Amino acid sequence: MSDLPPGTPPGPAPRRRWLRLLVAVALGALLLGWLLRQVQWAPLAAALAATPAWLWATTVAGLGLSYALRAERLRREWRSWFAADASRGPAPGFMACLALFLTHNAAIVLLPLRAGEAGYPLLLKRRFGVPVGESLKSLLWLRLQDAAVLATLAAAWLPPLPAGSRAGWLLLLAGAWALALTAGPRALAGLARRAPAVARFEAAWLTHRNDRAGWALCASNWVVKLAVLALLLAAFAPVGAGGGLRGALGGELASVLPLQGPAGLGTYEAGVWAAVLAAEPALRPAGAQIAAGALALHAVSLLCALGAAAMIWPWARTARPEAPLVENDPR
Repeated sequence: MSDLPPGTPPGPAPRRRWLRLLVAVALGALLLGWLLRQVQWAPLAAALAATPAWLWATTVAGLGLSYALRAERLRREWRSWFAADASRGPAPGFMACLALFLTHNAAIVLLPLRAGEAGYPLLLKRRFGVPVGESLKSLLWLRLQDAAVLATLAAAWLPPLPAGSRAGWLLLLAGAWALALTAGPRALAGLARRAPAVARFEAAWLTHRNDRAGWALCASNWVVKLAVLALLLAAFAPVGAGGGLRGALGGELASVLPLQGPAGLGTYEAGVWAAVLAAEPALRPAGAQIAAGALALHAVSLLCALGAAAMIWPWARTARPEAPLVENDPR
C-alpha cells in the first residue's frame, strides 16, 4: 500500500517507469507490425514443413546445452563464493543453478524492459540466502561478460569482409583475447599488491568470478546458441549459413537493448532482419522471407526458454537447498 494520501498524483519516478514501458511496448508493436506486413505466410509455412526432424532435434538439444553451460557457469561462481566462508552453508549444485537460470531466463522473456533481471537477486536470496548486494555484483558481471563475448562475436562476423581479411581479423581478435586472459590477471595482481583500492575491488568483485573457466563457459554458451539458431534461420529463409549467423547475432544484440516490449517482440525480429541485409544488400528481394524467418526463429527460441522453465518449475518451486540440489564438496 502507498503512504501517499488518496488523490495524490504519482511522483516523477513512477511516471517515468510507465512512460518507458509505454514507449518500449509501442516501439516493439510498431516494429512487429511493420515486419508482419512484410511476411509472406505461404513460403514460411512451406519452409517450416520442409525443416527436417534432425534440425528441430538439433535446435532443441543445442539450446538445452547452452542452458546447461550457463548453469555450470553459475555453479562454479557460487561454489567458490560459498567455499570462501563455511558459515554460508552448502553451495548450490548443478541442478539448483539450472533451475535458477531457467526461472530467471523465463522472467526476462516475459517481462518488458528486462524487468525480469530483478528475479536473479530475488531467487538467490530466497533459495540460497545470498545477500542482494552480492547477487547484484554477480548479475552485473554476468551481463558485462555476455556483452564482451557478444561484442567480440559481432566484431568477428557482422562486418562484410572478404574471406582473407576475415581470417586475419579473426586471428587478431583471438590473439587479443589470449593476451587479455593470460596477461590480464597477472597485471591486475601486480596492481593489487601496490594499490589497496585495486586490491579491495578485486576481492569484492572478481575473486569468485573472473576465471578462465567462467569465460570459456560463457563463450561456449553463446557459440552453441548462435550456431543452432543460425542453422534454423538458414532453413527458414534463403540466407545461407553466414547470413544465418549474422541474423542470430543481430537478434541477440537487439534483445539487450534497454527499450524492450514483452518477450522482445519486434526488436528481436528487426535485429535479425537488419543484420542480414546490412551485410548482404543483394538479399533485399528476399526481405519478406527473412522477416518471416526471424519471426519463426524468435518463436522457437521463446518456446524453448518457456518450455524448459515450465518443465523444471514444479520441482524447483518445492526444492530446498539442503535437498539433492546442493553439493557439499567445495573443490
